[in-house]
Amino acid sequence: MTKTKYKIEITNRFKKDYKKNKLRNNFNEKEFIKIITMLANDEKIPDKYENHLLEPKNERNMGMPYKTRFAFNIY
Repeated sequence: MTKTKYKIEITNRFKKDYKKNKLRNNFNEKEFIKIITMLANDEKIPDKYENHLLEPKNERNMGMPYKTRFAFNIY
């Protein structure tokens, strides 16, 4: 990897997760390294990789759209 603002420490947990993800069909290693490098350089990552709430599939939502649930703090 190239020189980055922050040091990337590769833990045993990371190694296991990385190995598991490499077996997936949709894993793109070049894209993964690009995103890790962007995070290590404290750059803004593309919106599709930003944190987001997962859609829970339960009665609590009652079919409300995300914005409505967010406005009323219904998670």
